Amino acid sequence: MVNITNLDDDTLLRILSYADLSSLVYFTQGTSAKLRRRFTNSLENSIIQKNNNNSGSCCLDLWQEVFRNHNFAPIDNNSNGGSSIDYLSAIRERKALWSKLSGKSTTKQCLSLPNRFFNFVPLVPPNMMHYPPTSTSGDDNNDMIFSYLEDDDNTDVDSDIEMDVDQEEAEEVANGTLNGDPPPVEFACDSFCLTSTSTGTEFVLLNPFSGSVEVHDNVLDNAIGSDEKLMECALQDASENIVKKRTMSDEADDHPDESSEVIAGEARHNRMNFKMYDTPPKQVLFSVNDYFDLDLNEYFGEHTPFAAHQHRRGNVTVDWVGVDSHIALRDDKSIAGNVIGAARILEMEADNHGEELSCTEIFAWSNVGTGSATRPSSTYDTKYVCRVAGSFYFLDIDANNQKLYAAFQSSPFDQDTNMDMRRDDHNMNNQQLIDIEDLDSMVNDDGTSIRLQNTIYCLPLIRCDKSPSSPESIRSYFPSPEACIVAQYPVCSFSVDPTGKTLLVGTNCGTVEVWETGAKPRRLQNLSVHESFMKRHRSKTMGERHASTLEDAELDDKLGIEFDTATETRDDLALLDDNVDEEVPHKHPTTKISHIYLPKHVPVDQCGFVTKQRSSEAGTTLLLWQSGAISSEKRQDNGINEQFSITAMINLPLSAQCSPEVTFDGRKIIVYGKDHIGQILLVYHVLNTRYDQDEFDKERMPSSSPKKESSKTSEESGGVINLNDEKRIKFVNRIRHAGLGGNEYYDSILLSANERFIMCNTKTGNLIGNDGRNGSEGLLVIDLQDDNSN
Repeated sequence: MVNITNLDDDTLLRILSYADLSSLVYFTQGTSAKLRRRFTNSLENSIIQKNNNNSGSCCLDLWQEVFRNHNFAPIDNNSNGGSSIDYLSAIRERKALWSKLSGKSTTKQCLSLPNRFFNFVPLVPPNMMHYPPTSTSGDDNNDMIFSYLEDDDNTDVDSDIEMDVDQEEAEEVANGTLNGDPPPVEFACDSFCLTSTSTGTEFVLLNPFSGSVEVHDNVLDNAIGSDEKLMECALQDASENIVKKRTMSDEADDHPDESSEVIAGEARHNRMNFKMYDTPPKQVLFSVNDYFDLDLNEYFGEHTPFAAHQHRRGNVTVDWVGVDSHIALRDDKSIAGNVIGAARILEMEADNHGEELSCTEIFAWSNVGTGSATRPSSTYDTKYVCRVAGSFYFLDIDANNQKLYAAFQSSPFDQDTNMDMRRDDHNMNNQQLIDIEDLDSMVNDDGTSIRLQNTIYCLPLIRCDKSPSSPESIRSYFPSPEACIVAQYPVCSFSVDPTGKTLLVGTNCGTVEVWETGAKPRRLQNLSVHESFMKRHRSKTMGERHASTLEDAELDDKLGIEFDTATETRDDLALLDDNVDEEVPHKHPTTKISHIYLPKHVPVDQCGFVTKQRSSEAGTTLLLWQSGAISSEKRQDNGINEQFSITAMINLPLSAQCSPEVTFDGRKIIVYGKDHIGQILLVYHVLNTRYDQDEFDKERMPSSSPKKESSKTSEESGGVINLNDEKRIKFVNRIRHAGLGGNEYYDSILLSANERFIMCNTKTGNLIGNDGRNGSEGLLVIDLQDDNSN
């Protein structure tokens, strides 16, 4: 009998690698004291082993490895190094957040979420915000400041009346009634995004009124909680105060007895009383003053690609395209920092002898490398700029390598730069394999016509300093492409994985191309949605026919009947009868890949990716693409050379008129859309780690049968269709709320989420709470960290 406490670290970790989380916790904390010390005294043991020149115990990093194997987002703002993080507590926190979102925090699943999770952040013009006065004392902005007034013998009754009027006016300003109701909020582009992929509170906002790009430290700073949440906190405070008062009354006989109603009223007043001031953004990346500092010569002047048009003097319009956030990862998969990107297009109107001129400008603000070695700075002090003579229709930022990938409606560079590459690509496949639905492929989601191109350009982001502009700096902001990627079909969308080594390209004919980036990009895989479903249907039909042939052969042998096998063979394509559309669950496989969603914190081969296809008749379909290594018992680290395939799909049960927003972090898919009742959030669980296998094993797919009926793939709850014998996606929750609504089918709907928060735009936020300014349009924030102490 081998004593397990005498096993070396490698053998012990090998045994524990097959244990689930609950067994792992019991083994490391509920067994012998000797084993517990091997997993708890990590810091002390690591110092001792470093002094003894040992490599270190593998058991010390057990919970860190388990945390990463769950594919959780890295922990934000680690200031003391990885050895001081309590990864076990972090695992429990993340799993608790997921249990609340999936509706399984209790023994019985409960759809939707409690009302106390919902918050409303009203968006109002700057003149309706109550920012505190600038103070050099560093005191809390919400603290009252008292000052003494000098006595004046000349004061009269009229001064008292003026003071009363000023006080009433101040109250009206504080309540928002002086300026009336705030104007409507229109989001013309992606205007907000959470910068953290884990549980961070920071978010970036493109202010719809001032046009400034702002970074807010906490999404809940100016949020209005629901009345239910405030009342729960007030009742908790009241109960504590009542017990405290009664204790004091028992100890002191002369202490006046205060009624419970008064105590409860005070607690309610303290909780329901709003803050005196709003919290301003912690950093403004692009302010209103930057609009006035705009020098058109830097965009359309002599030292730009528009030198031939430098004498044109037309009106210029500036349109923001959106903001986004990306994280930069270190080699150990920890967070090196964040990069906030924003893009805008400057258009000069056409004159009598030419066309309008367009200039694309991309900003990137980074805190990578500006903090300590282990913790990035809290402010974004490094600025990058990239300008291109032309109008783009899709772009993405590689935060790790400070690169920009962009597709333009017309080539802004020399047409001969990639002629050889383009010719080789067309010679490889010079005919179209499938029909293209031109109506959906040539129109964007917002209905505007776009000119799709096959080429994606890789451009460097140029670091911007505060020195005055010079001809050299102006030219440097218009860089030449470092590499070009030429897709087989016109490009509709693409995404760069967090490592910057892989680029996924979606085309207008329903194909996804996997590219390896670098100085000489290389196509690794060309995936066709249509061909994937056709091959799957053929293989299932051949399998059923083979099983049926075996049964018939056994029966023929019993009856003594012989057939000539040479005349009985049939081609594979002949098996596709007239009812192919009924067998294939995807009704519009050749429509464009409008978006590609992948996690921002792990390589694409680790969790896969999700594609979105939308048809004006059939609605929206999501496809989950995963590599074969994800479903294997032990993942082989082959990187981007892994082959991807479709493992599941979702026919979203939403209105076809409204284009839904989607987020995917490797473990969950959140969809924000509209159905026949109203606006709704749909939550799906994706299997990408063995620690979640038990939840999916409880609902394992039925084994395949050679019968004809088994070939029809059934649709599960939430529109989920698992294409293999193993379940990869399941629908877990739908979220409705009175404060989630008001948007029409032509309005933009936006969504951002991490493991703690879900943010989306709404026009009925006043049904959650009101701060007196009558704001109803803004951001709805769902906080899964139910902390009643706040």
